[in-house]
Amino acid sequence: MSLLEVSGLETEFRTDEGVVQAVDGVDVTVEAGETVGIVGESGSGKSVTALSMLGLVDSPGHVTGGSVEFNGEELRTATEERLQQIRGNDIGTVFQDPVGSLNPLLSVGEQIAEGVCLPG
Repeated sequence: MSLLEVSGLETEFRTDEGVVQAVDGVDVTVEAGETVGIVGESGSGKSVTALSMLGLVDSPGHVTGGSVEFNGEELRTATEERLQQIRGNDIGTVFQDPVGSLNPLLSVGEQIAEGVCLPG
């Protein structure tokens, strides 16, 4: 069993101009001990993909398909209370605003190591 198994993840935004398919069939597998980065140009859907995995997409966005399993637990059907227990304790993200997310006095490697080494 994988630590994180994302299969067929889809997210859309309903706007006055129509439906925008922001995430279309994303598949990701993360094994225990692996670190995964999602990279791409601005506006390519990186943040929406991460937010979709964690159940944090704001309206008018909506996750419309797929599965997100963490340690064998389906997150798409988990309660908000359960998701809050998992977010920040078991799963974390660093979004593309490095000034707001990262300490400019430390290397990225040092900050990643700090997150791994902190007692939970």
